[in-house]
Amino acid sequence: MIGIGSADIYIDTPKLSRKELEEYSKALFEEWEDYVDSHLELSDYSLSLSVEDGSVKTLGKIGVSLYALYIGVGQYGSFMSGVQTIKSQINDVSEYLGQRAVAPFSAQRISPKIRKRGEALSRYGPIDSYCCWKVQAGEMTVEDAVEKSKILLGEEENASGFYSDLEKSLIEIPSHPQEEQLELGIPSEEAFTAEISNISKPSKPPRPQQPPVDHYRVVVWRDSRDDRVNVKVTKA
Repeated sequence: MIGIGSADIYIDTPKLSRKELEEYSKALFEEWEDYVDSHLELSDYSLSLSVEDGSVKTLGKIGVSLYALYIGVGQYGSFMSGVQTIKSQINDVSEYLGQRAVAPFSAQRISPKIRKRGEALSRYGPIDSYCCWKVQAGEMTVEDAVEKSKILLGEEENASGFYSDLEKSLIEIPSHPQEEQLELGIPSEEAFTAEISNISKPSKPPRPQQPPVDHYRVVVWRDSRDDRVNVKVTKA
């Protein structure tokens, strides 16, 4: 599975009992699951939600196979616009998770700390743009651009069309004469490397103190859209 979205949420609220934490986690996952199913236009994907008490720390993740991503992207006319649309949907469902996570504590007027990530799709965007610039300028072959995408997203036998469509979209990009290259604002190799490094390794916010050993973590997940929901409770 390719990680395509996550939301890390911290809610400064008093400790919950094990039963309260489990009920909260199950209800939150059910709400999020329903919303994702109706707003994320992918044929299949995995969902996982990890909730830890003292205070409440929640991490929601969405994963997808390359084949399901390929089918989803193909619904939106062009390859590039399909990727952008899926990214927008991921941002929307991550925002919803943050809203619902804090809703039970609304009376306490808590402002949660929410950190959303686009995972592989966020890293793919700059790589895709960079490769387009390089192909346009004649500084990178279409084959090399496709290989860079394969390194990030991986390969699946039943999703070979994903890279075929990417290759086709790159071939169709109009090339620019060499004398016009300076007007394109093409980033240098060093600038691109720094940009990807910043995206791949975002600065981490200060972590709250580790909870005592008698606190709990509830993990709720399903491995595919049609799979049953699993719940696991452990000591944090």
